[in-house]
Amino acid sequence: MVTIREPVKEKDIALTDRLLASNLTANDFDIVRADIEIFNNGETRRLISTLKYRNPGNYLISIKHRTGLEAARIYITKDTVLVNDRIYKTLYVGSNDYLLEKYGIETAVIPLIFGDYLNSLTEAVTLKDCKNGISEMQGYINNREIWYYMDCNRAKLSSVSVRDKAGTSGIELNFSEFRRSGNLLYPGKIIFEDVRGRNKIIINIESVTYIDSEIIEFVPGRNYKKVILK
Repeated sequence: MVTIREPVKEKDIALTDRLLASNLTANDFDIVRADIEIFNNGETRRLISTLKYRNPGNYLISIKHRTGLEAARIYITKDTVLVNDRIYKTLYVGSNDYLLEKYGIETAVIPLIFGDYLNSLTEAVTLKDCKNGISEMQGYINNREIWYYMDCNRAKLSSVSVRDKAGTSGIELNFSEFRRSGNLLYPGKIIFEDVRGRNKIIINIESVTYIDSEIIEFVPGRNYKKVILK
């Protein structure tokens, strides 16, 4: 059966404007604490994380064991990924291309992890127009196919899919347990899975605060071994 796709309608623009206005990354913010569960090949790891975000796309992430010991500190910009591995005293240096190849996600689409809507889709089409409260949109960012499932009442993404054009690799993100910080909603629970079902990450965000003055800074580990990620 052939699905006939309709162009994005004018009333959809109002919904996407509401989505953009509620994006976490529209403002500087801090995630005070997030509990993370990683499921990989039958093994489970539980970690704690904090995150600082500053426009225009800089992230500083601290990953800790449940004991409170920091395992890694990660700094991400538009084209660079730096990781201080505090356990093995190693500084890893990667690029946007490395993220895309290894994890199927590039720095430009990291806001999708927080349930943010990106308005940079090309060839965007609407497949469902707020039927049963959900609007479904498909398009492309660079060579990645994006599927948005938008909650028309909350004006937040309920899920998003990022895949290559062949549909053989990519990620699925689902958002739930929405909470409010000030006037903005954010997903309290994020489920991150690869499309092959090999890896699954569950992120529970406890609280978000908004900061507009503090500058984030990444300090490479002193005397750390440097490894270039390829």
